Order: sequence, then structure tokens, then C-alpha cells
Amino acid sequence: KGTSQTEAWMTLYDVVKTYEPGQAGIDGGGFQIMEANPEKGYLYVVFESLKNGYRDDLEFALGASQDNSAILRLRSSSRVGYLDFGVNAKRLNYFASRLRANDWTAPDITPQSHPTYFIQNAPPSDQVAPSTAFRR
Repeated sequence: KGTSQTEAWMTLYDVVKTYEPGQAGIDGGGFQIMEANPEKGYLYVVFESLKNGYRDDLEFALGASQDNSAILRLRSSSRVGYLDFGVNAKRLNYFASRLRANDWTAPDITPQSHPTYFIQNAPPSDQVAPSTAFRR
């Protein structure tokens, strides 16, 4: 939102390094910043679950939009399997809320914006088989 690359990088880096492990019941094993390159606008972070030691990767790439304001692209991925039971969305929504608090435009990941993700990653007790019909 009209922010220079340098200002955007500083905000992003501060938000990431002050991440609260254990928030929303995730990442109790903490996190580690693996690479931080302000010149390239690149930040790579690994998060770890508390009980099983599962690791997730999150990469941030800061660039410029057509109007020359800062734009952030990211990749979030579980290392094991393709399901994460909503952990990546919780983590990204945490960052989105912190960035919004710094006047960024950062939408949440919701069942409306990413329906396939939520269908695939709902806890088993929340899932309803697609072929299930409700009748009266």
C-alpha cells in the first residue's frame, strides 16, 4: 500500500521474527529463519510441530506491483504428505492479521477463498462425505 520495498521488507521481517510459536495450537516446536535476503526480498522460514516434529516451509518473495508498490508472494508447504489439517492456513492467517495491523492489504485464507484446501484439510470429525445427502 504505497510502501517502499525497504519499508515493506523491514515490516515483513519484524512480523516473522516476532512470530509466536504455539499460537492457534500450531508450531509448538518453534521456527527458524533459514535465509533472509533483503536485497532480493526473499525470506525462507521453517516451522516445526511440537509433538511429531513435522516441518513446514514458508517462503516469502517481496517484489513490486505494476504501480511500483510492494507486493508479497509466498509459498507454504508441508514436507510430509499433502494434508496439513489446516496448519498452513492458520499460520498464514496469523501473518495476514499482523501485516494488516501494519496497514497492509492481506486477506485471510477461508473456506470461501480456498474451498479445495479446506475440504482436503478439514479434521476427520468435520468432514462429510461428498455423496452424503440430507433428507427430512
